[in-house]
Amino acid sequence: MDKYEFVYPFALIMAENYSTQLTWEGESHICERLVKLIPKDIEFSVENKESVSTLTIEVKADSLENLRDIVDGLLADFSDQDE
Repeated sequence: MDKYEFVYPFALIMAENYSTQLTWEGESHICERLVKLIPKDIEFSVENKESVSTLTIEVKADSLENLRDIVDGLLADFSDQDE
């Protein structure tokens, strides 16, 4: 038995994580509507400069398929709000 066999039992477990960032810029009243549509488990930030708000959303998932589904859902929800 190798003396290091049980030293790092979790070293063989490799988890893949995927992430992307969405950024939107526009009027603050539209930004407020978009923020209300973001699920509570998704991180985001809002920066206001003069009359422009910048919304940055960090999307994380355990697979590319889940990442795509989350982003697609956000974009579909947002599509009617940017008017």
